[in-house]
Amino acid sequence: MDLKLEDKVAIVTGAGNGIGRGIALGLAAEGATVVATDLNAADAARVVADITAQGGKGLALQADATEEAAVGAMVAQTLAAFGQVDVLVNNVGGGADPELLVKLSVAEWDRAMTVNLRSVFLCAGAVAREMMPRRQGSIINISSISGKLGESLMGPYCAGKFGVIGLTQVLAKELGRYGITVNAVCPGYVWTPGWENIARVLRANYTTLAEKSTAQIFQERVRATVPLGRPQTPEEIASLVAFLASARARSITGQAINVDGGAVMH
Repeated sequence: MDLKLEDKVAIVTGAGNGIGRGIALGLAAEGATVVATDLNAADAARVVADITAQGGKGLALQADATEEAAVGAMVAQTLAAFGQVDVLVNNVGGGADPELLVKLSVAEWDRAMTVNLRSVFLCAGAVAREMMPRRQGSIINISSISGKLGESLMGPYCAGKFGVIGLTQVLAKELGRYGITVNAVCPGYVWTPGWENIARVLRANYTTLAEKSTAQIFQERVRATVPLGRPQTPEEIASLVAFLASARARSITGQAINVDGGAVMH
């Protein structure tokens, strides 16, 4: 599908690996100029190297999406290089390691809120201020099916991702008058390195899982909860993000759309 993103400049936070990397590559494949930002400068550079090797255009930036000054610099550098920002993908997320909520420290809770919510607040605000005078733009926040359905051992992550959906709805109402769409994408079971931590805690809390590998735990969870019976891929998440960034989605705003094989049907 030709989504006609050739004249668009897109910032993708947390673009160095996993879903963020898939999104950056997917937007570039549709013609967008991609500013790939990551806390790890080398990871961001590798993504942009792959984009340019495939004939696309990009810029790698080291940026901490949870720090106001760093976010301001990220936007300023993008404007200096390309003169505009048309698409923002708030992909940064994570935070506290899996743990029972009653055992969680305040510091771990605060870290999860900072990574999942403060990053969206800061990046969306900084980019929206540039989009508003042009009366156009797309902001796409990466939430999760964990932002629609609470999960044991994932308390702060779930709370943060629920919050991302709430922020998405508020921003959609506030920015709609400026022609800016704001949506959330909710991935389902995508294999990432974070599953090693999840499996470790599951094994510690459930004796039936004690002898199972991380891959076995992941696959069993997928089979038990996903009607399509398979995990999702970063490329599948990227396809929806690219569509939402295009003019074909100009009447879609304030939505939280699942890409989860049917795991959560609301």
